[in-house]
Amino acid sequence: DLCKRKQSIPQTKCCSRKVRELWWQGIPPSVRGKVWSLAIGNELNITHELYDICLSRAKERWRSLSTGGSEGECEDAGFSAADREASLELIKLDISRTFPNLCIFQQGGPYHDTLHSILGAYTCYRPDVGYVQGMSFIAAVLILNLDTADAFIAFSNLLNKPCQMAFFRVDHGLMLTYFAAFEVFFEENLPKLFAHFKKNNLTPDIYLIDWIFTLYSKSLPLDLACRVWDVFCRDGEEFLFRTALGILRLFEDILTKMDFIHIAQFLTKLPEDLPSEEFFTSIAAIQMQSRNKKWAQVLVALQKDNREVERGSPSLKH
Repeated sequence: DLCKRKQSIPQTKCCSRKVRELWWQGIPPSVRGKVWSLAIGNELNITHELYDICLSRAKERWRSLSTGGSEGECEDAGFSAADREASLELIKLDISRTFPNLCIFQQGGPYHDTLHSILGAYTCYRPDVGYVQGMSFIAAVLILNLDTADAFIAFSNLLNKPCQMAFFRVDHGLMLTYFAAFEVFFEENLPKLFAHFKKNNLTPDIYLIDWIFTLYSKSLPLDLACRVWDVFCRDGEEFLFRTALGILRLFEDILTKMDFIHIAQFLTKLPEDLPSEEFFTSIAAIQMQSRNKKWAQVLVALQKDNREVERGSPSLKH
């Protein structure tokens, strides 16, 4: 029913109160992949045939690297053989560390080759981005919910979203803008904890980068991460930062008693027994509005300020 609603109702109307409530409660696993695909969309117009082409090029590259031959048709100007080989080795290493408790993505597991194929195909599809640590977790979650080619389509489109592209291409300026926007809502929602973090010089990059890079799939239990993905597909990048604030709110009492080292350790390895409903209740309590400005408005204002600073605007010099 949720899938039909998403397909048949225009984007502006698809989030009626009823649909939004269903989405918040968690999409049934049987239709989760379909709903995610529809929500992520395919602005890049990737076809199954394009995936096959990228995969065959990736396989050619792997053969070439293993035999020490030339790069063939996957030669990319500006990307050395050493870079490509390093990327390939990183993929191998990361696959072995992707959901190790499930034992399905590691060598000999049923989804090892699928994960390897999607990540390899992506490096041929976007050589300018290549493979970045954290991608394997995103691809793995999609593989668990979609057929291989559809998982690749969703993966490529998801990584092409502004927030993901900023982080995976390590656009420092834009990343800092996202962190600054996050801190606006952090101070608004959790002033006491915000002041404690400031006092201890604990900046958002210490914990946010890992959460954003893997869309929480590495930091949270898988079933909880999938529920975060459900609402992320509904609300977009804003929900990633709202989730972060929900985590901080949930553990506010503990965190305010910790120093820099212990806060950093706690946030980089969250408790594994997070109570689902309590977790989402904490997220629901977070207000993503500051001085009548919503997330997108705050982000745009900060980007504008940064551009003016870079241009050396006279109004900001005095």
